[in-house]
Amino acid sequence: MLKRLVKFLKNNHPDANIEEYLDAKYIQLNNLQLKQIANALNNGKLSIKPASNCNANHFIFHIGSTFILLQKDTTNTSKAYQVELSWETDFLSIRSRDKTKGFYFINFEFDNNYNTTLQKTKKTIKGHINNTVKNQEIIDKIMPILKGFMSAITD
Repeated sequence: MLKRLVKFLKNNHPDANIEEYLDAKYIQLNNLQLKQIANALNNGKLSIKPASNCNANHFIFHIGSTFILLQKDTTNTSKAYQVELSWETDFLSIRSRDKTKGFYFINFEFDNNYNTTLQKTKKTIKGHINNTVKNQEIIDKIMPILKGFMSAITD
């Protein structure tokens, strides 16, 4: 699936820095692993640690049909990570008027306490209007498991 994303970026966003994806450490968890993290959080066996304590600087977290590219923020701001979420989806192709596969992108950042701030993205599907409320709902759904995973891998 990562190959499809890279191909999509090359074809639709040639000015995108594809190396961000190719150079990132790739992490994919299966449903059992995701459930273990959720259970550990619910049981208090896993405590949430500040995002900046996570020693993963540049990685792709792959869940289902979603890629989450995380890059530790090094600009000395209050933001801990810059994030680009992309998921494969069907959409109506403007060129052919047919349904086709593509990727939808949401950019955001979060601070040490995992508080998110939605960012603008230049990677849009032509003719698609970004819905800020829906984008925030998607971010809110993935953050608990991302927070748990980052805390689990923190020393």
